[in-house]
Amino acid sequence: MNKNLTIIDKDYTQWIETLSVRYRQSQIRAAVKVNQELLKFYWELGRDIEEMHVEE
Repeated sequence: MNKNLTIIDKDYTQWIETLSVRYRQSQIRAAVKVNQELLKFYWELGRDIEEMHVEE
């Protein structure tokens, strides 16, 4: 049995839409932070490898 949910209250619908946007923005901010940390890690890794190569 498949029932469709119809939301009549426009304030509730607007709240759900706003909540959805806020959730997506939080996901994007989290992804940016993760990418920043990974970029920092790879930069430092490259520096460490270069230093090890120079020491040889």
